[in-house]
Amino acid sequence: MNLTITGQNVEITKALEDLLNEKFLKISRHFDKIIDAKFILKIEKNNHIAECKLNISNHEIFCDANGPDMYAVIDDLIQKTDRQVIKIKEKIKDHHQSEGSERKHNF
Repeated sequence: MNLTITGQNVEITKALEDLLNEKFLKISRHFDKIIDAKFILKIEKNNHIAECKLNISNHEIFCDANGPDMYAVIDDLIQKTDRQVIKIKEKIKDHHQSEGSERKHNF
């Protein structure tokens, strides 16, 4: 899994990088088939923006969050991304279970 952190008008400090790595572990614990993760941190007119793009097997997830504090924005972004990852994981799981139950009924 590749994890890329980019800053636009922001210097990516060791603290920000460690925070993103630590928070990203929460997402990777829920779903282990994440191929690629890209985080972009920006500042535009005193507004902090964080974006995340995940590539998961056959899906692509994009989330963004903004606010006055970068650390709070990162927390919000991770929560949004985590909800989407769990939603996709449930869809994949439900899809495979429904196929199995149909096959049982056909025999």
